[in-house]
Amino acid sequence: MKSSVITRLTRTLFVLIAATATVSLVIVEQFAEDIEDTILDLELKADADYFKKQIRNRKFEPVKTARLEAIFLPAGESEAVLPAYFRGRSMPFSREVELGETTLLIIGEHLDEPQGKLFLAQDITIMENREFLVQLVLIGVAAGMLLISYLVARMGARYLVRPFRKLTLEVSGTEPRSSMSRIATDYQDQEFHEIAEAFNRFLSALEHHVEREKSFVKLASHELRTPLAVMNGALEILEQRQSLSEGDQKTLARIRRALHTMRDDTEVLLELARVEPSSESDTPIVLKDIVQATVEELEQSHPGHRDRIIITSEDPDLSVNTNPPLVRMLLRNLLQNALRHTRSEVKVRISGNTLSVRDFGAGLPEELANRLNAPRPLFTTDSRNGDFSNTTFGLLIVRLVCERLGWKIEVPKSDSTGTEFLIYIYEMDGN
Repeated sequence: MKSSVITRLTRTLFVLIAATATVSLVIVEQFAEDIEDTILDLELKADADYFKKQIRNRKFEPVKTARLEAIFLPAGESEAVLPAYFRGRSMPFSREVELGETTLLIIGEHLDEPQGKLFLAQDITIMENREFLVQLVLIGVAAGMLLISYLVARMGARYLVRPFRKLTLEVSGTEPRSSMSRIATDYQDQEFHEIAEAFNRFLSALEHHVEREKSFVKLASHELRTPLAVMNGALEILEQRQSLSEGDQKTLARIRRALHTMRDDTEVLLELARVEPSSESDTPIVLKDIVQATVEELEQSHPGHRDRIIITSEDPDLSVNTNPPLVRMLLRNLLQNALRHTRSEVKVRISGNTLSVRDFGAGLPEELANRLNAPRPLFTTDSRNGDFSNTTFGLLIVRLVCERLGWKIEVPKSDSTGTEFLIYIYEMDGN
């Protein structure tokens, strides 16, 4: 599932604000520790200088207060007299030492006149406890800043994305039809205003295109039906004269069948070209009968196809409430495609709510099979592939007819041993 713009923007803003807050807190913490260390070092060095002067003037006395301890060990004396935390130190040194709950900052220096070692220890427990409290406060401040950062990022993201959401809802609510409402263009931001205006221009162009296609279909309906009606009337006149020989009558019958096929194909193509499908021509048909009629039509128009199509049906009386010309065109294109690509038999099988057409040719190109199995395949023609362009057009008609009937087409098998087309038939009356 794709993340929303609000989520991504919130995450980005939160990370930026949180990173800024974290860096700021780290800098404050480092600065505070540096100030603390500097103060302690300067204070102890000042004390050490003071005691050095006393030692040189022979006025030094060991000092031990609540927070400071100073001891001078003359050269040659044992360190056993020193507290344990002063023993074994190499000069000079400066270090924090933990003694239970007490924290000491110890420094030691070697003196030349008089020779010996000066030790100082300062109790910084109070300062360490205060530092720990400061750290807790900083952690609390950091947590508060993170929470505020998230809230600010969330509200900021919602504010920034609000025009996007409005534009998305308006675009999503636009349904394709002959007259579509325009989306609002009253956005404060220039970019959103331009997007809305561009979308409205697209809707205007789309309406113009749809209107032009509707006008073309109406014109084509009239221009195509008129010559067909004239030819049909001429054939009837020839039949009424009864002056044709037996051979001419057979030729006339073939012309009439071709004329009927042309008329049905014209009606089907006009039906597919309409924006709104019509249900007035839906009638109950027996699926096996219409398959058999289509096969006989192909055999009469192409004698070489005779006895090449084998029909099997598990339910011979299975009926479908649908558009017969559309079904005939679907079957004719499927069977012609199968017969064109194999010299052996073509098997048609009716089982349940499926219609299978299988040939034993070389198989479809992989790209074409994938497109047929896709929810909305796109068909392209390429003259470099020879008959592939014709095959693509025939299967395009098959796909369009299936979409108009509400059926589904799949290619479960297509390889060097042949191809199988599977049509799923829905809204059946006989079940």
